Amino acid sequence: MDESISFQSKFNNTTEKFYTGFLVIPTFRLKDSYNRYFQKIYRSRHKKEKKSVNVSDTMNRLALDVVKPFLTSAYIYQRPTYHKHADSLDNAIVQQVLMLQSYIYPIKRIIEDLRQQNPTVNLKLHVYLDQTNLNSQLESEYFSCKLLSQIIKKLSEENHVFFTYQTCDGKQELGIQMADMLVGAYRKQEKYAASDDNTILIPFKVTSMIDTLDFQNQDTFLKLYGLVSLTMKALTKKDLTAFKKVLKNELDSDSHQYQKVNHYNFNTIRTKLTKAKNKIDAEEFNRKLVKILVSLNKFFIKIYGVKLPKAYIKNLSQKYNHNNCNRTITNMQRNINKLDKVQLSTYKIFILKLSIKRFTKQLNKLL
Repeated sequence: MDESISFQSKFNNTTEKFYTGFLVIPTFRLKDSYNRYFQKIYRSRHKKEKKSVNVSDTMNRLALDVVKPFLTSAYIYQRPTYHKHADSLDNAIVQQVLMLQSYIYPIKRIIEDLRQQNPTVNLKLHVYLDQTNLNSQLESEYFSCKLLSQIIKKLSEENHVFFTYQTCDGKQELGIQMADMLVGAYRKQEKYAASDDNTILIPFKVTSMIDTLDFQNQDTFLKLYGLVSLTMKALTKKDLTAFKKVLKNELDSDSHQYQKVNHYNFNTIRTKLTKAKNKIDAEEFNRKLVKILVSLNKFFIKIYGVKLPKAYIKNLSQKYNHNNCNRTITNMQRNINKLDKVQLSTYKIFILKLSIKRFTKQLNKLL
């Protein structure tokens, strides 16, 4: 597989798009396809790598003519290049999730089609991805293998599907170069379509998968974001296990509905705050308690955002004498009571649970 980006033009209304191209070639035909491709496109080992963006349409068409006889199928995944997302989402994690959705998730459709063509035989997939700074990191490879394993596990309950996954230097791997010619030709065809509907560069059928990435309303994105954020932020194994339970049998779901859930139960933290009121005679205790409560309040403001109830107290007193500390606890309890009936998305409830758990541990140590 390989990717290509269509940048927005100043002279027309073309939109910026990210494409991923997938070529499916039987293993026993790889050697012949590589030999044929090299003879037709390079001829000499001293030639530089030829990429779709740098060759003529004629050469691009020739390259895909060479590939055609060896193919099982070809796919293009397409999504917007840039995305609007909530300020509360970490951009580095969003980019990692987008990579998973662009490179790994389309393989689900490929496996389903291969299984339909071969309903009784075991499948073994060798996945080759062009190496970039983003996808060749160990962390990225971990997520990719994890997601691919989860997808395959769900799709192969009756018949086994095995896979290998690796990133490769496209300059050394002819299969990656073939995929580059496919995805580049597809991008060119989309560009030409505005002026010439008859410009065809790809001499075989391509299955198109278009993703609008309206991921604020997409369960899959939120689940992947949760998994990646848990691992990238190095939370405890217990937290990761808890999230895996949520993930199990759902990661591969086609449902993109944004489900509303009941409000979070704050009873545990209410109990902790009541206990804290009996210990606010010591200055050092008060100093630490106020710091925890101010931090917790800021977190609530971030999580609930525009859903914050009216009269919610955004700025708690940071003074730690007895009277002010008592008022801070009272105001915190009042704020929690106001949040008690506000509904959140599944994702935010999950993040809220993890964070409340962390604040509860801090209070336990203090109490």
